[in-house]
Amino acid sequence: MTASAFLMSLAGILLAASIISFIPAIHMRRRDAALRSRCTSRTTGWVSGYSTSKQVTGSTFLPEVTYRVNGTAYTVTGPTFASYQARTVSGPGAVGHPATNIADIHDLPEELCVYDNADDPKATGNAMREPFPEGTQVDVHYDPERPSRAYVIRVPGTSSFAKVFTLLGVVELVAAVIFAFISLLW
Repeated sequence: MTASAFLMSLAGILLAASIISFIPAIHMRRRDAALRSRCTSRTTGWVSGYSTSKQVTGSTFLPEVTYRVNGTAYTVTGPTFASYQARTVSGPGAVGHPATNIADIHDLPEELCVYDNADDPKATGNAMREPFPEGTQVDVHYDPERPSRAYVIRVPGTSSFAKVFTLLGVVELVAAVIFAFISLLW
């Protein structure tokens, strides 16, 4: 195999990888845009528990919110965040169970940060229970055509995963173009 053919093959592989990287990024962006555009009705829901399947970090689980539309009860997990991060803290500020960076549930940060206590390794619990105790009322935005499609409080900005896949796809695409160009000059 000549160097030119090798570089062109490498360019093709990188182009395919780029396309594969763009697929989840496009899917996540479209999903969020669809939620924003379709969920035009609003109601009040209440935290009815915590999802055992939507684990954020450690033992932190997102709230499950129950809401009613036309007499039918629905459940949605949320709110969601663009990214999640866990940090360990110690010292006088680190007391009791894990805490979060949520100061006000009506002004949520884009990134959820869960702080674990390094001084008390037995301090466990769901960090979302403090800002979202059971029974807390929250806004639920739902699709009037399909009320089971909903989100809690707001749809966050572009997720970190979508940003990473987009960046990876761009890097792979640029590399593919460079290798293809070099192979043509070789």
